Amino acid sequence: MTKPDMNEPYLNGTALRAMLEHAVAGEPLIGPVAQNALLAGLKRRRRRRTSGIVACAGVVAVVSVIVPTLTGARSTTPTPATSAGTPTVYVTNTAPGGPGWLIPISTATNTAGPRIKVGNSDAIAATPNGKTIYVLDERSDTVIPVSTATNTAGAPIKVADYPFAITITPDGKIAYVLSENSQLTPIMTATNTAGRPIAINPAGYNLAASPAITPDGKTIYISPSVQSDVLVPVKAATDTAGKPIRLRAAPTVIAITPDGKTVYTVSEPSGTVTPIDIATGTAGPPIKVGQYPVDIAITPDGKTAYVVNSGSNTVTPIDIATDKAGPPIKVGLSPFKIAITPDGKTAYVINNGSSTVTPIDTATNTAAPPIKLGENWGNPSAIAITPDGQTAYVVCSASGAIIPIATATNTAGPPIKVGGSPYAIVITS
Repeated sequence: MTKPDMNEPYLNGTALRAMLEHAVAGEPLIGPVAQNALLAGLKRRRRRRTSGIVACAGVVAVVSVIVPTLTGARSTTPTPATSAGTPTVYVTNTAPGGPGWLIPISTATNTAGPRIKVGNSDAIAATPNGKTIYVLDERSDTVIPVSTATNTAGAPIKVADYPFAITITPDGKIAYVLSENSQLTPIMTATNTAGRPIAINPAGYNLAASPAITPDGKTIYISPSVQSDVLVPVKAATDTAGKPIRLRAAPTVIAITPDGKTVYTVSEPSGTVTPIDIATGTAGPPIKVGQYPVDIAITPDGKTAYVVNSGSNTVTPIDIATDKAGPPIKVGLSPFKIAITPDGKTAYVINNGSSTVTPIDTATNTAAPPIKLGENWGNPSAIAITPDGQTAYVVCSASGAIIPIATATNTAGPPIKVGGSPYAIVITS
């Protein structure tokens, strides 16, 4: 393989060119992996060559990731800790060419607290106990730990160059940070110290799917890059990469069933989902879904996987017991992300192109009427649901706002204005 130009977004030749041609033509958003690569990748490459960003600016504008200038007061004053059991929403926020912030939002009042300076980032993760948020600072190749008790940032933790994804073990003891060139850095959360980066072989040159960890915390599954058709298991006990699992299509999203028996990889260019038996490390036949699948969520009972198809404006349910795809469920224009309530009864799909959210009844696999986010608060890019399942919070990156949705009534509340470019979201309790 010829090494791609690291100053340009790269996603596997024909597929990327097709996606970008649709975007330039003003058609609906059809390849959100391209959007993610441009949004996250270009930010990291500012240090490499400014002209690469200028050349792609027009494409970024078309796919609605150019955002308004950051507004409102800036503060690094710690906010008081929330009462025990009260969920808090945390959202990363950046201004074009400016600093990065983590914004806490009280779910009791739906108001944003003072911003916490953390650097430029589109990736965050929270420990299972909710005590610490880890934020990637892509410009300095570090991870910033934030205490949720005081909402203060700790000392930066150095990781491998150009980090872009982070995941934490179920016991909360280790955070794994994936960087370009397939370097996986473990961070001990008890001491906030980084171990030696684990080299993944075969190495990828560029962006990749976010890693996924088995429920027992023993294995991390890594995709070397979005143009590599293998999945690599990494043993947490020894920090060693195992034998690559050959796939028929490069994965762009990875998910694991709650029982830890199956890994599912989503391939956007091929429109397929591949099941992998964890016990044997073998890939099964690809499951055909819709056009440009971009996200997957599995119900808490482990019975159904829901795949978001951006190009088809549908969601495909997959019966996990049989690995059979059911009839596609029609949703809004250019669906992008999906989240399922803790009780597993409803899946919420954000539709980037129509600025709506579609609720899906998982018992019947039927879509309810779309929830409108408002004329001025469109282009949703992320969603998270509170632990009690009562509220879904939708990030509107292009509008600088977070929209709360009451799940009992499926109605959108007043927007929480944060300005800038909110992107990644987590909720702690």
